Amino acid sequence: MLTDVRSAMKGLFFPQEQGCPICGRRGSQRHICQICLEEWAELADGFLPCAKCGRFKKAEAGETTCQECRENEPPYAIARCVAPYDGSLRDALHSFKFSGRRELAYPLGELIASLVASLFPYRLLAAVIPVPLHENRLQERGFNQALLLAEVVNRMLRIPLVPNALIRSRETHSQTSLSREQRHSNLKGAFEAGEDALPLQGKAVLLADDVYTTGATVQECSKALINAGVKEIYVAALAAGILTSP
Repeated sequence: MLTDVRSAMKGLFFPQEQGCPICGRRGSQRHICQICLEEWAELADGFLPCAKCGRFKKAEAGETTCQECRENEPPYAIARCVAPYDGSLRDALHSFKFSGRRELAYPLGELIASLVASLFPYRLLAAVIPVPLHENRLQERGFNQALLLAEVVNRMLRIPLVPNALIRSRETHSQTSLSREQRHSNLKGAFEAGEDALPLQGKAVLLADDVYTTGATVQECSKALINAGVKEIYVAALAAGILTSP
């Protein structure tokens, strides 16, 4: 009992330095350490983001956009992410999304905010809109990871948060084991614009998510917003898939 009291008092007056929220290395509790950031940057070695969808393709001379975007241009203006969906970044996203580590929302959202501030005309964006979850999935998980990330972007960049501009109108099967064509078919018509999208007609917005692989989800979300009158959509996420085709 006395030992517990002494430990509590020691922690109160002499708090220990917190570690990186990803790897635990000593540093600030709320920020990802430089070593982790360098590891994530190295995931993109040998790859370049497609100029349109932001997914990663082999770095080589030639087209700046991937074959998929050349054949079927996505409806959004541009999409970008922090790094490829691989390695320790994928592990961090799994911990955040599936293991309930909500405390990762701030440091991960901070990276998205930095990405948006450096690449997009964020001061002209009328809203940041998270990709929605169906209510059944939301009850199961307990939170929408895209909303938590969007809240950080809102606080850091002062882009108005409009969480109900998009609604997931029907529940869909898990995308994990589906092919690209099956993913697009699975999500077709799964999103609708909510009433909160009405004031965004004729304006540019930011669509935020944690990860996109084939891009089917952000494409369907973008179509729903465009049908509601949104003029231009920018997409930002933590990770994107690696393309096997040029």
